Amino acid sequence: MFKVYKRTIHIGSISHPQQIEYQFEENGHSKISKFVTIPAIIAGAFVGTLVFSVFFALLLIPLGIIGIRAWRLIRTAQQQSVNQAKGESIAAEYTVISDKDNK
Repeated sequence: MFKVYKRTIHIGSISHPQQIEYQFEENGHSKISKFVTIPAIIAGAFVGTLVFSVFFALLLIPLGIIGIRAWRLIRTAQQQSVNQAKGESIAAEYTVISDKDNK
C-alpha cells in the first residue's frame, strides 16, 4: 500500500530560516483503494485462470482429436496386417550344396 506524504517548505524571515514539515495526506481515494484491492486481486486471479483454461482447452481439444484419429489409423493398419498374415502361406524352394565328402 502506498502512503502519500505532502512536503511543505516554509521560507520565512532570518529569525525563522526554514521549516520542513511532513504530514500524511489521506484522501477518499486511498480509503476506497483499501476496500477494492482484495476483491480486485481475487477477480484478477479468477479471470486469469479462466483465460488460461480456455486457451489450453482450445489448444488441447484439436490435438486430442488428431491423436485419436492417428491412433485409430495405426490400430486399423495393424489389424489389417495381422489378418493378411493369417491367410497367407509361404512356399520356398531351396537347394543345399555341401563341399564335404559323403562316405
